[in-house]
Amino acid sequence: MRRTILILVLQLILTPFITAQEKRPLPQLRYAENHSLTWEEAISYYQILDEAYPEAKLMEMGMTDAGRPLHLFVISPEREFDPAVVHRQGKAVILINNGIHPGEPEGIDASAQYAADLLSDRRRMNSEIKNCVIAIIPVYNIGGALTRSPYYRINQNGPDEKGARRNTRYLDLNRDFVKQDSRDARAFAEIYCWLDPDVFLDTHTTNGSDHQFTVTLIATQPEKMHPEMEEFFRNKMLPGLYSRMKSVHNNEIVPYVQYTERGEIKAITGFEEHPYYSTGYSALFNSFGFMTETLVYKPYAERVKGTLQFITELARFTSENHKEMLALRAEADRLTLTAREYVLDWEQDTARWDLLTFRGYRWEETTLPLSGRKTGTYNREKPYVDTIRYYNYFKPALTVTVPDAYIVPFAWEEVIERLKVNGVEMSQLGADTTLKVESTYIESYEPAKRATQGHFFNTGVKVRRVTQEITYLKGDYIIPVNQRANKYIIYMLEPQSEAGFFAWNFFDSFLEGQDWYSVWGFESHLKELLDKDPALRSAFEKAKKEDEKVAADPVAQLQWLYQNTPVSELEKRTRLYPVGRLFKSTGI
Repeated sequence: MRRTILILVLQLILTPFITAQEKRPLPQLRYAENHSLTWEEAISYYQILDEAYPEAKLMEMGMTDAGRPLHLFVISPEREFDPAVVHRQGKAVILINNGIHPGEPEGIDASAQYAADLLSDRRRMNSEIKNCVIAIIPVYNIGGALTRSPYYRINQNGPDEKGARRNTRYLDLNRDFVKQDSRDARAFAEIYCWLDPDVFLDTHTTNGSDHQFTVTLIATQPEKMHPEMEEFFRNKMLPGLYSRMKSVHNNEIVPYVQYTERGEIKAITGFEEHPYYSTGYSALFNSFGFMTETLVYKPYAERVKGTLQFITELARFTSENHKEMLALRAEADRLTLTAREYVLDWEQDTARWDLLTFRGYRWEETTLPLSGRKTGTYNREKPYVDTIRYYNYFKPALTVTVPDAYIVPFAWEEVIERLKVNGVEMSQLGADTTLKVESTYIESYEPAKRATQGHFFNTGVKVRRVTQEITYLKGDYIIPVNQRANKYIIYMLEPQSEAGFFAWNFFDSFLEGQDWYSVWGFESHLKELLDKDPALRSAFEKAKKEDEKVAADPVAQLQWLYQNTPVSELEKRTRLYPVGRLFKSTGI
């Protein structure tokens, strides 16, 4: 009997030890030694967590330009990994994106540490995220992460090796969220559409300033939210996160330091987040969006620690306030379906500001020892504390009326592909159809002289709207503006958008005109037409008298005649933007 009891006791003692021995050990996180995880190490780390904990799952979600799949790691305390079910259960979904710029790897290590700590402590998991599911992209820019060197971001204080900023196609992925030239961005959009995250965090490093803070924060531009969501965000969520970082972690954070003038910082401005940035993209889907920007000059371990602390507080706040946050987001989604106006562009409201405590360094003129160049620098031996203005209010600069639907011709397949990836619902015409639409003519625009992301960006777009009948072909796409993706649809299809499809040159070929005419054979046809049409001849003679250019230039005369005769109907599509706007009042 005693022997049986002894065997049972030994089994109870040894079984966990044997089980632990069978599990693969986690790779050592070495951020305290100034080393960040490689892509291979990061994926191995999450694979081991997947194998060890039923509350975790690592998934391959889509292909990237590096020829490697984009991974998603999900932590679900109740072991439910279908986001549709999670949303129906009334839980919040938090998505954390890391390594978009692999030279800024704090989030890669911080998220790995957070996942391991959370999963290994069931009590903590139940208390901190009991109302949440955490989804982590371990490394977004895989191509950049595979290209490591001590010399990337050479002015950065660690880690020992860093990845390249751009991906395998030399694209900056934080400029690709809406145009989606990269496979990476399209895979991300599929993840975003599938998860429909309530909260989004993108982790970065900044070298745009110098001060005493380790962590700075970009938050979704509040005006982009519907009013009640904006009020909650400004007055409860942001103050709560700032307060907890200071009181619990003794790590005071500050809004992203974008200063108004070079030198000692007297004021900072809010970040106007265009939708090609990650938080601008998340705002199109009514998510609460954040971007941590840790300071490049602080030790790497401190930057990882600060990012980890913010992840912890963001998850805790979301879990504690999930009911209110989900209700606000549901109302925002409802209002998005019915909004009849949309702000395409914003401008800083310089008449409004908040005051904040800023911990900076004195600005001094100095002579650089190597080049002898005279410049200014922040003297870290001279810290100071000041109260400064924070200009974080914006007002609409350009607003458009929202149509009931858009129509996009079948020919523009690259546009259709991106709309579909972002969850846009659409139908196709079953036959050639003439529709009365509000069409848009591009009156003027300014193409960039240098390429950005492989595109010659179009800016300063001026348009003219005309309601007319246009014949569309079988297979052309009708896109109703009554769906979850409304903001993406409007922003990308309106030609005046600063980062819409027209801005990124997707439609540029329509700007080149149609048949035009040949000067060699055109004149004889015109003489016959003028002989038969006295009114046209009279108008032509009047134009020559009133316009010196027409009078003096034979080619200008031909052009005037071309534009004032029926033949010009061939050119009525010149500068006619291919996307039509449909309204119920016009009979759709």
